Amino acid sequence: MIDFDVILSKIGGLGRYQIFLVLMVLYSSLPIGYNTLAPVFMNYTPDYRCKIANTNCTEGLSEEEILNLTTPMDSDGNYDYCMRYQYANQTDCSDSCCISQEATAVKCDEGYEYDRSIFSQTVITEFDLVCDQAYLDFLATAIFMVGVLLGAMLFGNVSDRFGRKTTMLITAGLCFFALLGCAFVHNFWLFVVCRLMAAFWGSGIYLASFVYLLEITSSRWRTMLGVGFQLGFAIGYMILSGIAYQWNNWHKMQFVMAIFTLPFVVSLILVPESPRWLFSNGKIEKAKEITRKIAKYNKVELDENVLWEEAEQSGNQKELEEKETKTYSTIDLFRAPKMRLMTFLVMINWFVNGLVYYGISLNVGSLNGDIFVNNTLNGVMEIASYIFIIILMDYTGRRAMLVFMLTVAGSTVICTSIVDIYAEDSKDLQTLSTVFALAAKMGISGSFAVVYNFTTELYPTVVRTSAVAIGSTGARIGSIIAPFLIGLQAYMTWLPNVVFGVCSLLAAALALLFPETKGMDMLESLEDAEAFYARKKSTESSPRSSSNSSSIDEQKAAYENSEFVAEL
Repeated sequence: MIDFDVILSKIGGLGRYQIFLVLMVLYSSLPIGYNTLAPVFMNYTPDYRCKIANTNCTEGLSEEEILNLTTPMDSDGNYDYCMRYQYANQTDCSDSCCISQEATAVKCDEGYEYDRSIFSQTVITEFDLVCDQAYLDFLATAIFMVGVLLGAMLFGNVSDRFGRKTTMLITAGLCFFALLGCAFVHNFWLFVVCRLMAAFWGSGIYLASFVYLLEITSSRWRTMLGVGFQLGFAIGYMILSGIAYQWNNWHKMQFVMAIFTLPFVVSLILVPESPRWLFSNGKIEKAKEITRKIAKYNKVELDENVLWEEAEQSGNQKELEEKETKTYSTIDLFRAPKMRLMTFLVMINWFVNGLVYYGISLNVGSLNGDIFVNNTLNGVMEIASYIFIIILMDYTGRRAMLVFMLTVAGSTVICTSIVDIYAEDSKDLQTLSTVFALAAKMGISGSFAVVYNFTTELYPTVVRTSAVAIGSTGARIGSIIAPFLIGLQAYMTWLPNVVFGVCSLLAAALALLFPETKGMDMLESLEDAEAFYARKKSTESSPRSSSNSSSIDEQKAAYENSEFVAEL
């Protein structure tokens, strides 16, 4: 067995050739970002009302006059856009609307009239996903999230078995065709299937790409690359604002998203297989060939006889240690009482982060102001939160930062609902509401970034991968529920944000039960973990650095079992 970390210490942890590969592979995070949050624009619901067959009666009238003439009020005194007046007696309306006052309210049997001033066509307007069909919109987005979950469950193993490049190439190609297929479908359920496939294959791209970046570089650079991949996700959906603004028909929008994915598919031809994966799977000569290529472009002279001998000795030692280690599973997360409590707390926290992150991100269309600007600002807030976390987390500690970010998210998203109630036509209050919403986005993005890092530090080496995997599953369940919760705002506009806020504040309160991990060495055994949880504070021995925080294999396994991290 060859230890690739020994090789990296000789050829460079992040030389010029690895930088080239990193830039090529980082591109994949952009289409993942705009594909995941495409419903913000593609599924935008414009103002609508019932279509009126006899247009003679509405010719020359303002929209307000048409609504008064054709649309009944609901019990709250607001227009019921899912109903229209049907008049018992209607005279000749060629000159004026001489309609009797005898009218009954009926459903929109003639279809709907949509405001097309922002988008000429959306999924909502094409398939009439309003009124009693509105639930199909939220169902489509939830099914997309199911696709992400299924892909995350499958492609970690596929990538381990068939290789990182092979997985990236196949999933990127199939994702491209799924996105392209979406652009040409005119049947709702075919659209749902295409989106499901795009999510499924996109999840494979994400996992394989993420692991590839970590495997071709040394541990010193992995935190930076991990955050960089999440930044790419945010930049991706910021780019989506420009795509949607330029191409305001959802078919064209989807076509452009597919075309923007194509460069990544083509660029994979130039990307070699992960030499770490090749070494671990016995493909020694191919791995050595790629290693020589990396060294050549990094301008490093290799003494191969010494290099392979040192790498093999280190690898054999690691292999021997692994054979002597007992195998653990997810069940072990629930055996000991304190670890069982910790696992439930982690699952709840990941679930809330997934629910609130996607709830806020997908609901940007409900904010006051320009939808394109608001979506872009959401991305800016996400990037700002990552920078904030990187600068301050090692000073404040993980627990304090997690509690703070969740509290910011929860309190500001509730403030958004409160301000909206009183805003009415006040521009100042509408702007304040948007500011609170953006602050909530920053809070939940930062929280999601922290909880991932925190989870890897809370658990011992033997079950760390299982802990991250079970947390990620909780987050994905939250993201599946989020679209349905957003749909409830059609009945109670304040409800989704209040639920998001209460859940965030509850998660913040429960996060106080976590022990602090700042400055402590990684836990190694279940016994160490139980003792640590009992103390509920960090046991500082030697400061942890990016190079000694955990073994390479531990970090790799944790990342492989993660899904769209904060994003993600």
